[in-house]
Amino acid sequence: MSARQHSEREASGALPDSRQDRDDDAALNVQAYNALRERLLTGLYRPGSLLNTRPLAEEFGTSVMPVREALARLRSDGALEALPNRAFRVPVLREEVFRELVILRLRLEAAACECAAVRATAQDCREVASIYQRMLACYDDDLDEYLGEHRKLHFAIYEIAAMPLLKGLIERLWLRMGPLLRASSEGRILFDNTHHGAMVRALSASDPVALVSALRDDLVDSIEPICLYLRRLGSES
Repeated sequence: MSARQHSEREASGALPDSRQDRDDDAALNVQAYNALRERLLTGLYRPGSLLNTRPLAEEFGTSVMPVREALARLRSDGALEALPNRAFRVPVLREEVFRELVILRLRLEAAACECAAVRATAQDCREVASIYQRMLACYDDDLDEYLGEHRKLHFAIYEIAAMPLLKGLIERLWLRMGPLLRASSEGRILFDNTHHGAMVRALSASDPVALVSALRDDLVDSIEPICLYLRRLGSES
């Protein structure tokens, strides 16, 4: 960069190149992390899926470094495991680990639901109901889209609770559980919709007991299908 360009940058209040580059790299790291994290939360990747840096970088239209940093960060979150060839893999949970995660989800998400039920405004209820309607509209056609709306429904309720520390803990559990959502939904979407409809109605009625009960039904009914899925994966490995 010429001296004149430096002067023009300083006059405009722009950052020096090195600092600007660092900020750009940081932004790309965050974008890659958020994109991969959302895929895990919504169940786009199944247990055992391999995630390679270069193909993901090409898909995201970026260099390999932001993707590598994002994958390493997700590994530290417990959502991925590193392989010797520098690839990453979505873990296949042991059944006992899955059951422990369900217990933790029940406790934490029930707390969020109890608070959300008494805090929800009419506008909050309309927004959650709108997400539920989008779930109903797409479950026959696109499971990926359905699971995306499913994730939005749950977290729209947890957002209403206005407890960011609790919501952060719930998200960490979902990072571990997300890859199992597809297994629990395939062939069971009618049951899922019944439970989620009950959650929507309980929120609109400001009924914390009914909301927690519907959440519990949603989680408990998924235990056996997921355990069967994990046993099948274990027998194939």
